[in-house]
Amino acid sequence: MATSSPQHPPRNRSRQNRPFTDPRAAALAVLELVDRGKTTLDAVLDDSAPKLTGLSRRDRALFNQLVYGVLRWRLRLDAVVAAYADRHIMKISPPILNILRIGLFQILFMDRIPASAAVNTAVNLVRTHKASSAAGFVNALLRNALRDPDRFCIPDAVDSPVDHIAVAHAFPQWLAARWIGRMGLAQSKRLCAAMNTIPPITLRCNRLRNNLAELVKALSDQVEAIEIVDTVPGGVNLVRPRLPIPEMKAFVDGRFSVQDGAAQLVSLLLSPQPGETVLDACAGLGGKATHLAQLMDNRGAIVAMDNVDAKLTRLENEAHRLGVSIIHTRRADLNQPLALESLPRFDRILLDAPCSGLGVLRRNPDAKWSAQETDIARLAKRQARFLDRLAPLVKKNGVLVFSVCSMEPEENEGVIKTFLKNHANFAITGAQSIEDKTVLPFLEEKGFFGTAPHIDHMDGFFAARLQRKR
Repeated sequence: MATSSPQHPPRNRSRQNRPFTDPRAAALAVLELVDRGKTTLDAVLDDSAPKLTGLSRRDRALFNQLVYGVLRWRLRLDAVVAAYADRHIMKISPPILNILRIGLFQILFMDRIPASAAVNTAVNLVRTHKASSAAGFVNALLRNALRDPDRFCIPDAVDSPVDHIAVAHAFPQWLAARWIGRMGLAQSKRLCAAMNTIPPITLRCNRLRNNLAELVKALSDQVEAIEIVDTVPGGVNLVRPRLPIPEMKAFVDGRFSVQDGAAQLVSLLLSPQPGETVLDACAGLGGKATHLAQLMDNRGAIVAMDNVDAKLTRLENEAHRLGVSIIHTRRADLNQPLALESLPRFDRILLDAPCSGLGVLRRNPDAKWSAQETDIARLAKRQARFLDRLAPLVKKNGVLVFSVCSMEPEENEGVIKTFLKNHANFAITGAQSIEDKTVLPFLEEKGFFGTAPHIDHMDGFFAARLQRKR
């Protein structure tokens, strides 16, 4: 059987690996990969990065708008398609449906793109996708949506509150029903609206390399504006940066990290002190581990654990960029019992546990459509199991902080109540005993920490600070 020479790859494979020059074609390719449901948007974007090098800065911005916009508003866009299509939406092939979503998003949500251009480019996408037979269907549907906008109607908020939230704000019905049941229609609408906003680019000043004033000065000519985050020490928001973050000299020099304010506050809740021993039990890429090192003035020891080697390698590289030397990585899987005899006892432990991620949907809009309601209870059980396995590693009078980027009660108070019931030697630390007063405004009466996008303009986080009494 003949084989292709490695020096001469098949023509179709060469075409597949060619960098994109059309932002809409690039957006379509990414959306198709996300729709397959095997990986996250972040992972797809990482894998697609080499093919996006052919886009200009302007086209890359349009690509980002289309990908994130279509994913944020997918259910709303599908409702519009259903209102104008001459067939059931389930009978529309996935590529054609995504082309319609891209076209409608430009028509409904992007003022700077003429409607005619949105229609024409959608039809061209159909043809380049080797689906010319669908060109007339796409052209007719988009033009009918322009000519007769009243055919599409949002369900009434009084008669059908769940359907209203689902369609008006593009959220799955099960999540809309949960939020309405917990906080009422008005608050749910506010939360959904906040989740659909483009989140700020929030930085954490690396005080090991510079202070906030020095960082602001270093960035001032590379952004349109810089906003100080008053509620988070060392936090700033960048407004319309003129360069990609990784290309900024201040980033290369390790002067800052990109991290939402809520995530920064979780590290302040743990409040590690110089010279202590600290465990970051689910360290991931090290956003919180490197922050803990800064709070400790790079003195002491931090063990950063994760069960993915690639993440630990990236964490080590990030620590090096930031000038952090006290982090030691360790591969471990909390789904399995820990070898307790091989680990020291820690002054402080952070468990930033795997969760549903429903508090960070504004950053990860693809999770709207991949998350299932059954995930919440399943993840809560795993979070409780992780806490049980970490409890023996906390020194007497030591602190264990549990945090998740979710606002769902089962993953919040439910996990902590179960833990305290089974571990009488731990208690929630009262607000008055927390050293860093920055977190006090975010603590409620029971001592639970919480942030919400529609209230605090940060990601939705929950955390509890537990102290071992004996």
